[in-house]
Parts: sequence; structure tokens; C-alpha cells
Amino acid sequence: MADPVDAGLQAIFDSGSAVGELARRRFPHGRLVEEPYWQHDQAAETTRILVTDASILALYEAAFTFEGIRTRIDVLKRSGSGEFDLVEVKSTTRVKPEHITDVAIQLYIAEEAGVPIRRAYLAHLNRHYVYQGGDHDLKRLFTLTDVSDRARTFVVDHVPNRLDLMWDTLRLDSPPDIVTGQHCTRPYRCSFYGHCHQDEVKDDRQPYVSPRLASTLREIAFPASFLDFETVNPAIPMFVGTRPYQPIPFQWSLHVLDASGSLSHHSFLNTDLEDPRERFASSLLKAVSRSGSIVTYSPYERSILNRLAQEFPQYRDRLLALCDRMVDLLKLIRENYYHPGFRGSYSLKSVAPTLAPSLSYTDLEISEGMVAAASYARMTANDTPESEKSHIRDALMTYCQRDTEAMVQIYNALLSEAGSDYANSGK
Repeated sequence: MADPVDAGLQAIFDSGSAVGELARRRFPHGRLVEEPYWQHDQAAETTRILVTDASILALYEAAFTFEGIRTRIDVLKRSGSGEFDLVEVKSTTRVKPEHITDVAIQLYIAEEAGVPIRRAYLAHLNRHYVYQGGDHDLKRLFTLTDVSDRARTFVVDHVPNRLDLMWDTLRLDSPPDIVTGQHCTRPYRCSFYGHCHQDEVKDDRQPYVSPRLASTLREIAFPASFLDFETVNPAIPMFVGTRPYQPIPFQWSLHVLDASGSLSHHSFLNTDLEDPRERFASSLLKAVSRSGSIVTYSPYERSILNRLAQEFPQYRDRLLALCDRMVDLLKLIRENYYHPGFRGSYSLKSVAPTLAPSLSYTDLEISEGMVAAASYARMTANDTPESEKSHIRDALMTYCQRDTEAMVQIYNALLSEAGSDYANSGK
């Protein structure tokens, strides 16, 4: 059975769909083939009729079938003399090898179905595009790369033979015995990854505590500020001066632990459609202690602060001063501690259940960053009911707070593991 589509993966799909819909406006005066994928035969018939109408300059989601193989083409643009340009839209910022495969198969099927293709293009986002406000400049937002030669070469060298092999596989009475490996996740994670990896290999390694763990932990100065950010990186820029996929910080959580073991919590969450970056930076500077270490889990928070320092010169020195005080808890654990309960992963969600077993993410509606970003977009959308906005706001606050709480508990657990006489266990 295929893996279920979780909220994070659905957010990726939704982002790609939004990019595809916007790209249609890059090729105006077109017609959408509206039938859904499960009505492919009807969509192909609609396409056949629309292709003959010269007044329609472009078709969106044109459907074709050849020898049982079905495809939908993002944009089929009329180029004159009965020919068309094929445009495959991708939400990436560059052309990838697997994109050529996509275009080649579409090109092959369309032409075999009787539609001549003059040129084949990849339309992808331009990472150098800077949003100036108002309507997006679609000719600058989207880069059109001609991949005709590469796609046609791929068709000649690979497509018919590979399609035949796929049909041969589908005709087998039982699935082939394929050894798992990098191909399970590259270029995309297989939909049946969970099925093939359900028998996890037991980790027989013994727990490891570095003799340097205690001294490394003592380098964390009080008051220790445990800090976590949430960001949204929209494919289509939302705010003036930003680029495709630029991380936009919208939330922070801060747990402050003093030398006595006393713990306090502070937080910020932007709740409207305005650019959150300056409010994010100014509120954080007010909340963080003027001394002591700032503990994060990865270098990500440092990178965000460095970017904010460039974007808001009035806060530059103070933001960079925070970076100078940062300690990466992830790096500290990687270099000084291991437990088989991590199952080979040092992610916060893998480490926390072992070192902070009383703390869980299973009760949270939002439990990972990609879902948090999608939820933030939903919360700030104009058409979201106020009751739903309030619900999302509470869920975001709880999730981000749980991350910094987990970091505090992991820190205290490491102190105990190191045999420190000042461990704040249970705090």
C-alpha cells in the first residue's frame, strides 16, 4: 500500500499547483481542459476539439493518450503553421535532469497522438526575481528554458524502450524484488517507501558519552536562551523586496533558563498579511537577555538573523551580536553523544523521545516545520474564517513552544548523562 500523503507533502503539492496556475497567465488567451485526471478519456476528447480551434492560443492541462500511456501538458501554446510549443511548468528555480524525462515523455506522446511540437520548454522560477509589489512581472518571475534538443535526444535514446520495460513490469504476476537504496528517495521519495522499509534494522550500537561532554556543556553561559524560529518560504514572493523561496521568519519561541534552574517563556507570532520581518526582529531583540548563551538546534536561526541584519540595517549590530552568542545544540550532540534510540538520526524529533521521554509531539496538530508554514499561510489568508484563524494561532504557538521546551529538557538530560553536579533535572 502506498504511503499516505501527509500534511507536509500536501503543502508541497499545493505550492506546485499555485505556481502552475500562475504560470498560465504567462501564456494568455488560453483555455483550461477542466476534466480531472480520473476523467482522462473525456479530457483527451476535449483537447482534440480545442486543438482544432485556431482562436484558442493556448491550452492548459491538455490531455493525450498513446498506447495506453496518459499525459497532461501544463501549457500547449499555438506557435503557427499548425505547430505548438510544449511548456512544462516546474516550481523549482532551475532545470533538473528528471525534468527532461518529464518533457520527453510528454513530447513523445503528444506527437504520436498527432500534435506536432515545434519547441519544448521548461518554465521555472527565476531565483533572481525580486518582487516590486502589485501584480507579479510574470516574464521575469518565470524563466523559459528551451530543452527541445535534450528532450528529443532522450526520446530517441530511452523513451520507447523504457516504456516497454515498464509495461513488462506491470504485466508480472508479482512485484519484482528490488533492493532498497538511494533510488528510493532520489530524485523523489517513492510512494511505497514505508512499505519497503517497514522492517527497520535494529541499531546495535551502544550509547556513547564523550569525555568532553561535561566541559562542552559548561561553555553554555547563563541565562541560557533556548531559541527556535518558524519560517515560510513561498515559491511566489509575498512581500516587496523578496525572492522566490526566500525564508520569511514569522514566529519565534524563547525559553530562558537561569543559573538557579528557573525557567521562563516568551514568544512572538505574526498574525496578519503584513511583512512580519521587522516586527519579528524588533520583538526578539526586546525579549532576549543581554547576556548568556543563545542555544539553537541547527545553524538555521543564525542564518535567518544574518539575513535580517542585511535587510534591516537599523538592527544590524544587535542582531549580529546575538549570532556571536549562539551555541548549536545539534552540533554539540553530534560530537559528544549518541544513543541507539536516535535510530541514526539527530533531528530534534528523533533525539527528544530518547532524552526527554516525558515530552511528545504526537498530541500536536502541527508537529513539523513545513506544516507550520502551510498553516501560517492559511491563518493569514483573507478568506479564512476568524474561528479557524484562532485555532491555527493556538496550534502554532503550542508547536513552536514545544520545540524550545524540548531543547531545555534535552540540555538537562545531557547534564545528567555527563554527571554534572549542576544538572537541572526535571526543570
